[in-house]
Amino acid sequence: QVPPIAFQAWTMDNGLKVLAIPDSQVSSVAVQVWYRVGSKDDPAGRSGFAHLFEHLMFKRTLNMREEMLDRLTEDVGGENNAYTSPDVTVYHEVVPANHLERLLWAEADRMRNLQVDASNFASERDVVKEEYRQSVLADPYGLLSDAVERHSWTVHPYQRPTIGNIKELNAATLETVQEFYKTFYRPDNATLIIAGAYDKDALESWVEKYFAPIPRPEPDIPRVTVREPARAAERRYSEKSPNVPLPALAMSYLIPSAAHPDGDALKVLSAIL
Repeated sequence: QVPPIAFQAWTMDNGLKVLAIPDSQVSSVAVQVWYRVGSKDDPAGRSGFAHLFEHLMFKRTLNMREEMLDRLTEDVGGENNAYTSPDVTVYHEVVPANHLERLLWAEADRMRNLQVDASNFASERDVVKEEYRQSVLADPYGLLSDAVERHSWTVHPYQRPTIGNIKELNAATLETVQEFYKTFYRPDNATLIIAGAYDKDALESWVEKYFAPIPRPEPDIPRVTVREPARAAERRYSEKSPNVPLPALAMSYLIPSAAHPDGDALKVLSAIL
């Protein structure tokens, strides 16, 4: 039997959801902030936008200079990183437990006070474009996953590749990036998770101190409501790439949402296949 995870969960007045999981067997603490925004929320014709923004979140804020989050984590023996998926963008860190308060301060600061300007926007867009060149164009089968995403959906924005492409990344503008931040990076669109060695009363006090002052914006958060129609027949596509040594085959099946009762059975079936 696996014992249940003992955790606290609460929602703050500004909409921020908090999950706290104590573990007295470790000397470190992990912090994650999940934002409910991913590549499906990219502006039309701007694929790669959410991924680009993931990079920008490590730049300058009102109270932190560029790359300071690295100093708050790596320089004390910890680590940090982030990832973008079609549905969420997640920022995560692990540090010795005595550095928890400053990490909560830093996450609250970049949730509220990110400073996106022409310089860091241009530099991080170039970084993302180079990632595209390395992982998609240079990889012999990099264009295969890109094609699977594009062809597996007819109307749903899941068809946009999370990494984007050069043309649409070049079409992004500083003003659109700043508006994207205001639209999605807000407490009522985020979940804060803390797991590890911490004092319960101190944690609650710090979360209240640093996150409660962040206001909930007035406009509603735009949500993707389009539904992908059921597949009625098999579809086949063939694409060529200049640096592919052998043919490759991919098959995709349209399945229900992750919340569907058949979700677990489909995971087992996927492993068997």
